[in-house]
Amino acid sequence: MTSCTIAAYAKINLGLYVLRKREDGFHEVATLMQAIDLYDSIHFEVSESELAMTCAGLTLSSGDDNLIVRAVRLLEEDSGRSLPLHIHLEKRIPVGAGLGGGSSDAAATLWATNSLYRLGYSRARMSELAARLGSDVPFFLSAGQALAEGRGEKLTELTWPSDFHVVVVFPGVFVSAREAYANARISLTNPLAQHKIKRSLGAETFWNWLRSQTNDLEAGVVSDHPEVADCLQAVRNLGAHCACMSGSGSAVFGLFQKPLSEDAFQTLALTEGWSAFRTRPLRAKEGSLPALAKGN
Repeated sequence: MTSCTIAAYAKINLGLYVLRKREDGFHEVATLMQAIDLYDSIHFEVSESELAMTCAGLTLSSGDDNLIVRAVRLLEEDSGRSLPLHIHLEKRIPVGAGLGGGSSDAAATLWATNSLYRLGYSRARMSELAARLGSDVPFFLSAGQALAEGRGEKLTELTWPSDFHVVVVFPGVFVSAREAYANARISLTNPLAQHKIKRSLGAETFWNWLRSQTNDLEAGVVSDHPEVADCLQAVRNLGAHCACMSGSGSAVFGLFQKPLSEDAFQTLALTEGWSAFRTRPLRAKEGSLPALAKGN
């Protein structure tokens, strides 16, 4: 195989709790992460010359500050090999939305490069490398449902009901993680302790549990960006079972037990400055989450 195309999926956070600031400058968190079928498409082709990257419809850096490029460079450093690739990104996941688009792209790059160059890395080893790229990156090598702790890189893969519908709304506002965490509310307890979660995963208790979940980053982001509050209220007005900001924002999501009607969805999609997506939760049956769409 000399080329492949990967779907790099987004995520939402079903509750996010900031427990303390760590000595390394990061924050200790606890969150349930759920992959959704909103995705970036990335085409990888083995090259005989150099590492080169292009992006459709969006101006992104293709230098070493780009997570895709950094992922390849990290594998080159670790393997001691040159790994030239031509990479083309079709970006669908909004940037600066708290949906993990950059992290997912990096995980997909580790996965694809390992496959194309037959490096032989295990998923566990790739996850170790992924944590060096960013706190969320290891999640995108998981099966798509996990408790994330530490700074987000310590994963416990769990299962919970996935027969629901997700509407994601992005208000067009970029929020940096640094900004969001600077204004974070610190939780006095960890509501996502594993023993509590595992008793909360049945269908009925799962839905009841969701109503009580919050995001400790939400209040600070809403204070600086009232558009986020407008999105949350709009989703709630459509009857979402629960609505919350994802990650460090600014995207919000609503969970619905039934599909949202086209007319209802259009009230979100046609709002000036907003982008709206109807998605479903994902859970991979085996192996890593990035999906091999095609290869040759």
